[in-house]
Amino acid sequence: ILSTIAAQASVAINNASLYEEQQSTYLSTVHALVSAIEASDPYTRGHSERVTRYSMALARKLNLLETTIKDLEQAAILHDIGKIGIDVNLLHKKEKLTSADIDVLKLHPSIGVRILEPIHFLGTVREIIEQHHERYDGNGYPNGLTGENWRLEGKILAVCDTYDAMTSDRPYRKALSHEIAIQEIRDHSGTQFDPEVAASFIELF
Repeated sequence: ILSTIAAQASVAINNASLYEEQQSTYLSTVHALVSAIEASDPYTRGHSERVTRYSMALARKLNLLETTIKDLEQAAILHDIGKIGIDVNLLHKKEKLTSADIDVLKLHPSIGVRILEPIHFLGTVREIIEQHHERYDGNGYPNGLTGENWRLEGKILAVCDTYDAMTSDRPYRKALSHEIAIQEIRDHSGTQFDPEVAASFIELF
């Protein structure tokens, strides 16, 4: 009996090990894609790493469960993967963006979800990525979610992503100062950002 149990346990452990290795391989491949996107664009190089660092710090300040933090970490790393489907000339455009340009850029969360769809274990991660441009007042995209229907992880990623975007150089403007970026977050608390998340982010910084 012990021998049979040991054999079954051995198979289960081996299967678990193979599954973990498969997950690791998938994620390594997708991370490489993110690195490739950022390497070709001096304006976004390091953006995903910084957003991940801010998101982790804020998640721990808000006492999220470790399993939730792990999902958020993956989502933060991969949140802009959808930009691989956007014309690079549009991403680097220095002139004022037209409404048509903005409509195209707004597709990147949904494109990211489609890219990651075959990776079944990233279901929650895909949902967070899809929500990182939603707004507390329901005027975000792609689904116009309101504060009640918006995942906490999505709210965290939204404020961290916005802060890093504001404090980084872009083709159409220079980086804003930390003080101005924080004031922008404060001013848009309750409209663009969840008030509790925004307050915690400001306190954290």
